[in-house]
Amino acid sequence: MEVIDARWISSRLTGRRGERAELARFIGVKPDVVTKILSGERRVQPEEIPRVLQYFEQGGIHEVPNGSAAPEGADLVPVYDVSASAGHGAVVDVEEHISNLAFSTQYLREMTSAKGNQLVAIRVKGDSMTPTIQDDDMVVIDRTKTNLDYDGLFVLRVGEALQIKRIGRGSRRTSVMVIADNSLYPPVDTERTEIDVVGKVIWYGRKV
Repeated sequence: MEVIDARWISSRLTGRRGERAELARFIGVKPDVVTKILSGERRVQPEEIPRVLQYFEQGGIHEVPNGSAAPEGADLVPVYDVSASAGHGAVVDVEEHISNLAFSTQYLREMTSAKGNQLVAIRVKGDSMTPTIQDDDMVVIDRTKTNLDYDGLFVLRVGEALQIKRIGRGSRRTSVMVIADNSLYPPVDTERTEIDVVGKVIWYGRKV
């Protein structure tokens, strides 16, 4: 049996931006745990081995230029040159399709039943969603999920601006609580009719 250790993992990492964070999220651990594994401070636990193997078997998650076919066993999610503000809102000037993220079809199905063309990937700017979402993280939005009866992270359109916020229960049946994870930003009880929902955040990626 192959030994799944720091050397084994290091030999398979490509050095691509955000790769370690993706691996950590796929395994179900914090990013610093992967760092400790690679430095020899921590061993891969037996229950983590199947997920580590699955991650590298699927080839991870990587960016694919426009016009390229999806790799075998993968679905493409379009990346747009748009930022959702984790703050006061970023004005959307141009929604240009600049590339694609290739996800393992199996991995994508674990997150959502939506098809690749019903998903969108964009960048996040600002600090109101830290520590959950940080400045320059990339998020994938499921545009089929716009029902605010379910709590979670959503991208909202406010005028010409996009914002990423957590949605919780409002003080009235007609309202929801728009919440920033950063305690410096107070929650806002907002009428549902004032919110245009772009979709729900189902995945995020981070530079390491």
